[in-house]
Amino acid sequence: MKPNRSEMQAATIDWMSQTINQCTYAVTLTLKPYTTDDGKFREQLDEGKAKVNFDQFLKRLNYAIFGNAARRSNKKSITVIPVLEGRASGKLLHYHCAIGGIPDYASESHLRKLIAEAWHGTRFGNQQIDVKKITDAIGWLSYITKEMRRNTDAFDVENIRISSTVRC
Repeated sequence: MKPNRSEMQAATIDWMSQTINQCTYAVTLTLKPYTTDDGKFREQLDEGKAKVNFDQFLKRLNYAIFGNAARRSNKKSITVIPVLEGRASGKLLHYHCAIGGIPDYASESHLRKLIAEAWHGTRFGNQQIDVKKITDAIGWLSYITKEMRRNTDAFDVENIRISSTVRC
């Protein structure tokens, strides 16, 4: 028997609430609705391209934080719980995520810089980026799952990353 939408949403929120307290940063990343090559060709953003773009961002960010160790093994990785919002609400697509596993040597301002550089290095990365320390984990969880009431696919399962050394 297939679980219904409310059961899937409840299970997702339950899992996230057990792990959200380990995450230290709340990040929002906006996406360009289209991109151009040489000012002529417009490539329209869709959900699939958004997820590929986010994966590229994570690879860039992991490399910026951990260097070649991020590429050599999956042991060096930040932890990310991403939610892609906008499809059900008719807004421009954007990501909300909880991030953890940031090494102690990375200050908040340095992390903001690394996130901005990694995001702007992607094809659809837009200018608006918000990075804040999580002060209310359950409040952030409620905020990032608000669209899941209408769209349980908002939780980006393909791009979730949980470090083997740090639980998020």
